[in-house]
Amino acid sequence: MNTSRWIAAGSLAVASLIGVGVDTAIATPKMLSDAKKAGIAANNCQYCHTEAMPKKDTFKPEALNDRGKFMMDDMQKRNLKEPDPAALKNFTGGADKK
Repeated sequence: MNTSRWIAAGSLAVASLIGVGVDTAIATPKMLSDAKKAGIAANNCQYCHTEAMPKKDTFKPEALNDRGKFMMDDMQKRNLKEPDPAALKNFTGGADKK
């Protein structure tokens, strides 16, 4: 692994440890990838967010669409540290369901 990859990996690890609580959204590009692997038709962040490129430091729960709110509720009910993209298979409602 070259130096820039180590720096990027270290920065990501540190950023993920700073100020992350159970009530904090922790959506990542990996979640989009995991959703696709679980057979979910997620193509971009707006599958769960109302913003095209949400940022962790400016996240507001109001910026979630029905799917995002479902995932946030599921995360809290199951006391998870981050949302479980596979839970989207259980999403049954919302005006934006496709």
